[in-house]
Amino acid sequence: MRKAQLVSAGCFLLYCVLGAKAQKVEPTKPQKQHDVAATEREVREFFDSYAEDLRQHRREAIANRYDPRGVYFLGNGGKTLESFETVKNVYLTKWTGPKSFEWKDISVEVLSPEAAVVIGRFEWQTASDQLQGFSYTGLLIKHSGEWRIRVEDESSPPAKPSAP
Repeated sequence: MRKAQLVSAGCFLLYCVLGAKAQKVEPTKPQKQHDVAATEREVREFFDSYAEDLRQHRREAIANRYDPRGVYFLGNGGKTLESFETVKNVYLTKWTGPKSFEWKDISVEVLSPEAAVVIGRFEWQTASDQLQGFSYTGLLIKHSGEWRIRVEDESSPPAKPSAP
């Protein structure tokens, strides 16, 4: 009886192995990788048009570049989360645009088709012709198919010590 059970179990295992080998296994198709270069182009285009909005003082267009859930503002040791409504209100009522504006040394790190980090600098010329330099870091996300700023850090360089 025991011998019959062992033979039966052996035959069952052999049947399973042969059956598995006989099945045609479809090769798995790699998931379509997102086009990093295309995403980077989109983000760079966003920043080119962002610069033009700043130069032209297009207040509402600038406000609409931010995430509708709000934005984290960082810089010079600070961190705040502001609602979209607050950001829009500041741009529409209190913001003073630059006399000139230029991005410098922008780097784009694509994290996914829906997220990218942008690192660089910019120069902002005030109405009194003072040229100010800032470092910039931003986290952009896609919201409803459009790039939006979720985190932004605009930091000015530390003050230079005065001469003795």
